[in-house]
Amino acid sequence: MKVIIDPRSNYVYSSYYVYGLTQIAGKQNIAYDISPFRNLEALGNDMRFVITQNNNEIKFFIHTNDSYRILENEYQWCDVYGCVNANYECYSKEEYPKLVSLAPSFGIRAESSLLKILIDASEHLCSIWTDVWNNKVWNKYTAQEECNHIKNLRHYFASRYNLWKNRLPLLAYDNIAVSSDNYVFFLSTLWYNDEHNKNDEGVNLRRASFIRACKSVSECHFEGGLLGNDLSSNQLFADVITYHRETFSSWIEKTKRSAFVFNTPAFWDCHGWKLGEYLALGKCIISTPLSNDLPYPLEHGVSIHFVEGSEESIKQAIEYIIAHPDYRHKLERGARAYWEKYGTPEASLKLLGIK
Repeated sequence: MKVIIDPRSNYVYSSYYVYGLTQIAGKQNIAYDISPFRNLEALGNDMRFVITQNNNEIKFFIHTNDSYRILENEYQWCDVYGCVNANYECYSKEEYPKLVSLAPSFGIRAESSLLKILIDASEHLCSIWTDVWNNKVWNKYTAQEECNHIKNLRHYFASRYNLWKNRLPLLAYDNIAVSSDNYVFFLSTLWYNDEHNKNDEGVNLRRASFIRACKSVSECHFEGGLLGNDLSSNQLFADVITYHRETFSSWIEKTKRSAFVFNTPAFWDCHGWKLGEYLALGKCIISTPLSNDLPYPLEHGVSIHFVEGSEESIKQAIEYIIAHPDYRHKLERGARAYWEKYGTPEASLKLLGIK
């Protein structure tokens, strides 16, 4: 098996699948080369790669964007179209047979050595350097902008550095810590709200309702809030806003200890990284209904606890889970089992037919 990855693939979003490919094919069989993808447009947050095995070439595209909308040009190019926010109600399996639903992924530190990451990035860059100088679009910027401002080069290396600095290896998600009976940690983004993204009526309100519900239950010892900034902070959520940030390693450890976590469709109603991380951590998940599909539905009472989303419905779930630790442990086991079957990097690639 030989794997060729488009070096323009977004490293932050593709690291999860690159790790899986190294586990399946071996690092020595993975290369970055723009040649098979030269006639294709620049990538956003997505990933392209080609696998050659037994004289057969299969073209893969993984859509990691928040939107469920299929990119028609990519769909026509590839043989398999993986999507972490697949929506079969909008894009039916009959009309789009190449569409494969994937569980949500998340950024991971795929290499332990920062020097190795930067050396690899330099090698990948050599494959597309001629495109920059030949006035071809690369990662949303024109070559002229690239030459004048070096914006993409900074972003190209900074994204790899920031992922290495701020994320952790997949091993960090092995849940060794025992969850608490009543300690709850939840720290999340308070998204900006405008005419196009009415987040104050959606994700912001639902997350705030969870925090308020936690604070209203006397047995619940809550820590966290919604992270505010100049663009997002407003008086609607003044009682739940926090400006205290945690390191990512601290976020992981406190989430492991938390009795339960809260999930809701995020920006553009996407699944979001947090759902993937909660499943990997084996958490008891309280969730509002999901907007998009998964490889297999999460089952209420087995791998997740669904609520309709009001503060009262969330409060009832909190009180029930605190009073029934056996139920909490059941959901923890169910969440981790789901991730191991459908959500790991290798399991995700297996859904695409890569073994």
